[in-house]
Amino acid sequence: MKILALDTTTDICSIAVADETALLGEYDFAHQMNLSRRLMPNIVALLNDCGLEIKGVEAVGVSLGPGSFTGLRIGVTTAKTLAQVLGVPIAGVVSLDLLAHQFDFLPDAVVCPLAKARTGEVYYAFFQVRSGAVERRTDYAAGPIEEVAESAIPNPKSGIIFCGDALEENLSALRDGLGDRVIPAPQWLSYPKASILARLALEKIAAGEAADLLSLVPFYIRRSAPEMRMEKTASDDPKEKRLGGSPVEPSDGQASG
Repeated sequence: MKILALDTTTDICSIAVADETALLGEYDFAHQMNLSRRLMPNIVALLNDCGLEIKGVEAVGVSLGPGSFTGLRIGVTTAKTLAQVLGVPIAGVVSLDLLAHQFDFLPDAVVCPLAKARTGEVYYAFFQVRSGAVERRTDYAAGPIEEVAESAIPNPKSGIIFCGDALEENLSALRDGLGDRVIPAPQWLSYPKASILARLALEKIAAGEAADLLSLVPFYIRRSAPEMRMEKTASDDPKEKRLGGSPVEPSDGQASG
């Protein structure tokens, strides 16, 4: 089954084509805040490099976030549209899981991906590698870097690998809290890879865990800033107050604001 996988949660967009046995191709590029214009042309170019037409795609995988509000909306909408038009299954994977799975070859490793949230905060979770499988040990969360250090799970065999696009700016604070337990991953491991997404999405589909196309939405650990602004506007509107409702659902996320 040939799958097209899309991650649009950070400043680096990653797209890949793979099947159950091999990665057929992958593009990683800085979209420079121009993702809506660049995503589909790069998908078409990648498929051409893999010797495929768009109708040759048999499944779609998409990163659900957390991450950039705009990037997530573009990526999830594109993935759902392709899956619907092609009539193929779709599976979503949380971006923090994708970052953690970069280290699934390290026995007993403890990994904490850090993704940019609003100013002064990060999205994070702790994972541990056990017998080649990556297990999430804590809930997904958003908070200041000091909270991350306080939440660190004990790992007597080694330190904790930190990765993600929020690592560099928070590395000093992490070391203040955790000392030599902090193992910073290289910068090129700071964004989710669509090649890993393709593998995990194929595993979900094979296990009968394909997503419902209509209900698949971005994963927000908390409400995004645009959603909260909309909610506040509605709450200040006398008409909305009379109706007793809110025009947005209490979902969560956003990489800025």
